[in-house]
Amino acid sequence: MANSKPLIAFYGATGGCTLAALVPALKAGYDCTALARTPSKLSALLLEKGVPQSAIDAHLTISKGDVFNAEDCKGTLTLNGRTADIIISGVGVYSIGSEITICTTAANNVLSALPTLPPPASGKKPLFVALSSTGVSNGPRDVPLLFVPMYHWLLTNPHKDKRNMEKTIVEQTDNFVIVRPSLLTNGKAQGGKKVKVGTEERPVVGYLISREDVGLWMFENLVQGDGDRYAGQKVNITH
Repeated sequence: MANSKPLIAFYGATGGCTLAALVPALKAGYDCTALARTPSKLSALLLEKGVPQSAIDAHLTISKGDVFNAEDCKGTLTLNGRTADIIISGVGVYSIGSEITICTTAANNVLSALPTLPPPASGKKPLFVALSSTGVSNGPRDVPLLFVPMYHWLLTNPHKDKRNMEKTIVEQTDNFVIVRPSLLTNGKAQGGKKVKVGTEERPVVGYLISREDVGLWMFENLVQGDGDRYAGQKVNITH
């Protein structure tokens, strides 16, 4: 029997935030695809997070590949003739001294593939959800003053990639949500009600948010909830 729930494609699912969105999606019975360089690593992480093997077997298709490969990205967007309704991209890497393009390349590869695929069963454009960061906004300041020097000196290269990624997304689709969390921690989830949400024009300023809460917020609000509420927006979230 075909699954009536949206099909979700994940990129960067071994990372904390994206993994934290994939876990509840599988537990709730959503069919998901994921691109991973090491599929066994992703499977092991899901088991550690309490996802039953039966849910992984029934609802997750992992493709071995790399986001720098356009065909690998394209292959993850479909499952048994269905095109993903929702795409969640949380790829990234931290580096101080070298140029980074992983976020921009992944977004471009995925978005460039979409026009070559049939539309999702819903008839709507796929919703592209991308994980960005506070500190890259062109609007009012969205980071505490105390963090400004650190963001400027230590996160120059990652933030350049995030800005380029955001530009790529805005140029290629109007059905997107760019999520800008504050500084990430490995703490436990506090729950969606603890998460404060702002926009580029009216940001909320906070210090920290856990990766678990970022993923949970994306799942509850953009997968289970009405993603159209935030469509076309750059939202920042914090505790």
